[in-house]
Amino acid sequence: MPTFALYSRPGAGPQTLIDSVVAFLQENRCRVVAHRNISCENTDIQRFESYKELKQLGTVDFMVSIGGDGSFIDAANLIGDLGIPLVGVNTGRIGFLSAIKKDNFETCLRMLLDHQYTLESRSLLHIEGSEPLSLGTHFVVNDVTIRATDSDSINAISVATGGQHINTYWADGLIVATPTGSTAYSMSCGGPILHPQTDVVVLTPIASHSLSVRPLVIPASQALDITVQGRGGKYSLCVDTQRVILNDNVTLHITKEQFTIQTVLFDNANFYATIREKLLWGLDKRND
Repeated sequence: MPTFALYSRPGAGPQTLIDSVVAFLQENRCRVVAHRNISCENTDIQRFESYKELKQLGTVDFMVSIGGDGSFIDAANLIGDLGIPLVGVNTGRIGFLSAIKKDNFETCLRMLLDHQYTLESRSLLHIEGSEPLSLGTHFVVNDVTIRATDSDSINAISVATGGQHINTYWADGLIVATPTGSTAYSMSCGGPILHPQTDVVVLTPIASHSLSVRPLVIPASQALDITVQGRGGKYSLCVDTQRVILNDNVTLHITKEQFTIQTVLFDNANFYATIREKLLWGLDKRND
């Protein structure tokens, strides 16, 4: 009996869709466990709220997130190093990470049950500080973002690797993105789109004060040390969906995480087809 764990942010997944997913899995003799965010009529379904509680539920074959890419990242944070394959039912607007469309979820879930899928490993980053960081998790699925606090502006963000100075960014902020995160905030700030299987990270400045500064792609094996100088003595650190305010004297150390997350691919789905679809590449009214 395969076990499916379900996750959704509050309000991210329509209740009718959640009920339909639960009903389909139970009709196909699957064990269903659900995050406490999810409202289920079946009170017999076991619940979890954290990595620790998920781990205590025993073997879980798949994690299904219902929502947009934010729900997908939250689900990845819950999985951590457990190696549970992750697949998303997309109810958001674009959804680069969620592979299942809500109108064909039954077909895709049936393919999971029939082993008609492949797994793709996605690399992560790990972040630590010269002082303890008040983060629930220290691994990074999408990106690390350094910005000014609401009332202050950043003067300079200095980045080095292995004792070698990379650059001092005079900018509104800096994004350190994984290949998975390259289609998120980094892309909005002019960063390149990275294939999920590339072993690199991208440094993307936010509104650089120098026109000559451009996003930089570096090997993921190169550890980064980042220091910040801001006018107000503090800066904002965002790690995926987590945010903390730090003093300027806190140095950040970013390395490649030792584990990966496993995402599910169906049929002939591939990264290039996804970005063509999501970004409307190749569409031209002249072809109508």
